[in-house]
Parts: sequence; structure tokens; C-alpha cells
Amino acid sequence: MVDGLIHLIMKSTTWSYPTQVMLGLLLVSFLFLGSCESKNSSESTAAKQESSFNRASVRFQQANGDEFGLQTADKKWTVLHFWATWCKPCLAEFPELKEALPNLQQANTQFIFASEEDLEQIQAFEKKHQTGLNLSRFAQGTLADFEIYALPTTLVLDSKGNEVFRQVGMVEWKNIKSMEQLIQTKP
Repeated sequence: MVDGLIHLIMKSTTWSYPTQVMLGLLLVSFLFLGSCESKNSSESTAAKQESSFNRASVRFQQANGDEFGLQTADKKWTVLHFWATWCKPCLAEFPELKEALPNLQQANTQFIFASEEDLEQIQAFEKKHQTGLNLSRFAQGTLADFEIYALPTTLVLDSKGNEVFRQVGMVEWKNIKSMEQLIQTKP
């Protein structure tokens, strides 16, 4: 069938050669795209359920090697700050962030500074830059699990694990005096 259509297009005397080539390419493109089938809805739903992300399963590893989980129920706020050693805005943001921490860290607030990089890279970074922050890495989980596609990104979760704040890019930490103020400054 395809050969017949291509033959018909190429043998047509009413179309110029460039038009015949374009029509042929267009036909081949439609045939190729038509061959890409999507899964039926039951397979798609099952795949989504299998790959659904559970924040409670995320594990982090501190620079000293200790692992910990995301325990939002114990805290009023959990601040997840995603960064990388190669990220210049992340490095630029750290001094302001460190300065703001005393105002933001309450007994019921947890800060997690997470990267996907190797523990050795994070340790070398801390040794070189002396951030004074409790830097960690993902032991289980990824940036994509949190839908993080740019760095730095800051998330705030409430005690139920609901996301109440998201900032992609640098936060002006020097202007933030409380967690409530941070949450109200939604971009």
C-alpha cells in the first residue's frame, strides 16, 4: 500500500519534482508517527501507580555518612533546598541563607540541603567553601521525584507533607525574617 502511494506521487506529471519529494516525505512522516502507539488506558494507569512517588521513602545522607528520612509529621515546616556543587547561583546564595537560618530555624523547622552528587564531591565542596551548612545528598530519591528541573530550588512542606512554597532560583534570604514570611512571598 505504501509503495503504491509513493509510486503514485512520484509518477504524477502534474507536480514538480520538489513537490513530489515533499509529499513523499510528508507521507512517510505520517506513517512513522502513526506507528507510534500509546499504551491503553489500563496499562497507563498501572504504570502511573507503580511509579508514583512517596516522599516518605526519600532518604538523605549527611556529609558524615549518617542517613535520615523526611519526617514532616514531627515538624511544622520542612525546608528542602536543592543545590549542586557546580551551581554558581547555589554557591552565591549560601552566605545569605546561612545568615538567615537563626531567624528561620525554630524548634519545629527542619532544613535539608540536598544534592544528587556523590558524598565525596559534597565533602570536597564543603572543605573548599566552608559553607557551615549541613549539606547532604540523596541516598534514595532524585531531584526529578520532587519535580526539580533547575537549581537552586527551595520547597517548604507543612507537617502533613504538603508543598506550601516553591521557589525556582535564588531566594532573597536577607529579606526573610520568618518561615511565615517566606511562605507568603510565593513567586
